[in-house]
Amino acid sequence: MEGKVFVIEGIDGAGKATQTKILKKKLEDNGKNVSVYSYPDYSSVYGERIKSFLYKKIDIKVDELFMLYLADMVKDKTRIIDDVKKGYYILIDRFFFSTIAYQSAGGFPYDTGKEFVKLLGMPPIDTVFYINVPVDISMQRKEKQKGKMDVDKFESNKLFLSRVSTFYDKLKSENFYAKKWVEIDGSKPIEEISYLINQNIN
Repeated sequence: MEGKVFVIEGIDGAGKATQTKILKKKLEDNGKNVSVYSYPDYSSVYGERIKSFLYKKIDIKVDELFMLYLADMVKDKTRIIDDVKKGYYILIDRFFFSTIAYQSAGGFPYDTGKEFVKLLGMPPIDTVFYINVPVDISMQRKEKQKGKMDVDKFESNKLFLSRVSTFYDKLKSENFYAKKWVEIDGSKPIEEISYLINQNIN
């Protein structure tokens, strides 16, 4: 029996890592084998360069940035597909949907981004959980988590995050590259968000 792939998406501060951790435990408690991926993967050569960009150590043009983010995910493509065939449940804290949304907000052509994902044959997605959080709440959470001086260049840019949200909304309206998109109000309590996610695991 094949496994499933669930992606948890949203702008910075949406609570993706928290919900991924909660969902992993619940699935394992129900006897599922679970693999978790999170992007960007700062342990990879691609992730290291992305981190340098986010913390303003280097400047990278949007075309290169799109490719870096995507390469960071493509490196795991075969492993994810193999794990699904073995019956694993795959949980991904941000995937190529975020790359399309963020880099489109930065000027990369939206339709071109979608075509790249299709051409690369990225793993099929069962459900995308889109935790839609207001930008003001997003920024407050990240500043509380990291401190106002330590947020990265995306987390501290209100106008940019608003544009990212617009592209997420567009991806959801098109039901892009997933059997199902589930939008959840990210301003709700953690427990309620977790409950809504679990209601859509099948």
